[in-house]
Amino acid sequence: MEIKALVVDNNPVLLRAVSAILGQEGCVVQTAGTGLEALEIVDDFCPDVVFTDLIMPMVSGEQLCRILRNTKKHEAVFIVVLSAIIVEDRERILREVHCDMCIAKGNLHEIRKHLQEALRTFNDRHTWISDKNRKAARIPDGLKPSRMTSELLSEKRHLSSILANLGEGIIELNYQGKVVAANSAALKILSCREEIIVGMPLPEVMDWGKFNTAIRQWTEQQLIALGMDKYDIFEDDPLLLDDRIVTATFIPISEADSIFGLCILRDISRQFKAEKHHKELDNALKLVKKMDAMSCMAGGFAHDFNNLLTVICGNLDIVTFLGEKQSRDERKMLLDQAKKAALVAVDLTRQISCFSNFGIVSRENVQIEQLVRNTVGDFFSWKKNQYEIKVTSKGGLIHADPEELSLAIVNVLQNAVEASSGKKLEVIIGENEFATPQLMSGQYVPAGKYVRIDICDLGRGINSEQLFRVFDPYYSTKQRGTLKGMGLGLTVVYAILRNHGGYVVVSSKSNQGTTVSLYLPAIQDDKNMSPAQKSIATVDRFVLLIEPEKQMSEVGKIMLGYLGFSVRVAGDRAGAIHELKQFTDDPLLPRPLVFLALSDVNGESAIETCRLLHEIDPDLKVIAMSGTILDPVMQNCREFGFINTLSKPFTMDSLKHVTNTVLNT
Repeated sequence: MEIKALVVDNNPVLLRAVSAILGQEGCVVQTAGTGLEALEIVDDFCPDVVFTDLIMPMVSGEQLCRILRNTKKHEAVFIVVLSAIIVEDRERILREVHCDMCIAKGNLHEIRKHLQEALRTFNDRHTWISDKNRKAARIPDGLKPSRMTSELLSEKRHLSSILANLGEGIIELNYQGKVVAANSAALKILSCREEIIVGMPLPEVMDWGKFNTAIRQWTEQQLIALGMDKYDIFEDDPLLLDDRIVTATFIPISEADSIFGLCILRDISRQFKAEKHHKELDNALKLVKKMDAMSCMAGGFAHDFNNLLTVICGNLDIVTFLGEKQSRDERKMLLDQAKKAALVAVDLTRQISCFSNFGIVSRENVQIEQLVRNTVGDFFSWKKNQYEIKVTSKGGLIHADPEELSLAIVNVLQNAVEASSGKKLEVIIGENEFATPQLMSGQYVPAGKYVRIDICDLGRGINSEQLFRVFDPYYSTKQRGTLKGMGLGLTVVYAILRNHGGYVVVSSKSNQGTTVSLYLPAIQDDKNMSPAQKSIATVDRFVLLIEPEKQMSEVGKIMLGYLGFSVRVAGDRAGAIHELKQFTDDPLLPRPLVFLALSDVNGESAIETCRLLHEIDPDLKVIAMSGTILDPVMQNCREFGFINTLSKPFTMDSLKHVTNTVLNT
């Protein structure tokens, strides 16, 4: 049977000589000057034996061997390495190169002898010849290592090691835009094997998404047609490869008399997601600041109203008190003053007509399921089949103003009905308990136990660009028509929830609907509390407040005192350690709960302070306080020794919820 042999060598003289010898031995011979050319031939020719050099441009012999061995169609081909570097690199070649025999290049007489042996070994490969004997290097007598070759190989290994360990993916292209090499980082980014892409035109390596046309044009115009301009895919509009986010640079290179191209891929998934996460945190922080500014605005309105009401009531009182003692002109003047003040109040009311009372008038323990059922039922009294209520957790109890919460729910329902175009709404009542702070759709929610109300519609949804604007006063995604000037619905909801120590989370996708989730601090019914939890309310409770800002420490002490704590204040680390030792030295005093501000006013690291406090008392519970939720401690407090976080500014409810959460753990 004829043996089909493929000879691959970039030395044309040796290529002709080896081909002639194999032809004389009765082989059918094809030749290739590079590994890339060999890959283009091999599928149609289907050789029985491949004789290849190792050092070649445009796909080396090592790459060729590896690709053949990892391609199912050619995995059984008999591979013979015929190279001038066998003597200098024998051990590595025998260990790493995917071949069946190694022959060192010598004179033609030696080469003929070894080629004949290779053909005999191929014919006898299924007999007694062991793999070890078959793969052993054939080296002509008297052939000595070359110092220059050894140095060049050492340099090549050094460069190969650098390339293999680069974090950036490197794809080398020939002048035709075909892949001739790819490092491990590139293969990882592309999620493919080397044998799949080597020899393939770059535009066909994968689906480049919206960049398909641009990459094809770069290959044709800048590399093949020698335009020599590079092309970049930047991080502000990156390449999306499955779950990877990638930037890329495509560079044509002219070197001596050759042209080749490089494609450099950078996986920025981790950086991109971290930046997105920080952006969400920043948006959440901006939202908190904006809503606090609105609270200040509401306080200003209240101040103005009080002044106006004083003018109105004062003038009316004078009219009533003096009665007939006044002249007609005097009475008219007083009534005109009252009328003017009333008109100013009307104008002021128009400006804030969509705000309800943000102050919580009365509090009581409320079973959330009953409140929701009553509120939703009343809202949909005109159409009972317009909604469905699901309860995933029974017995949710909160301490709240039921009228305020009903107003918040109604505002969300109104938005949902307008967005759903007649489709049924779903209201879900459940509970969540978070061991660590959460970031959900740009909203920061501290650790703790919450009652949750989800109001879901199947409407048009809100795209990501608009999502962070839904709490803006007067902002709407629809035409207002007769409701022109209105639009504080979710602003009111946000304020009501915040006054209850709760949070509003809005998640949505365009054309897939919107879910508004209301998180309210859960409380436990006394009959369901454990003895240990009940004891919290009956024993003396102490707080150590570490806050360098004097005004913050004073207001914090007042608020904690109102919640029933005995508070000791420290302005720095030394004071905190001194106060803590007062507790540890007195066996009658229980451990204090510690609030530690993440402030560098004193040039002291709060993380180090926390560590030193735990050296004194390892079981100490320390809560981190900060005005920025971008602080790493606020994002992952337990990693730094804290048990929970409290974001500034905080309300009485959020302070109460965090303390109860920590004391009940």
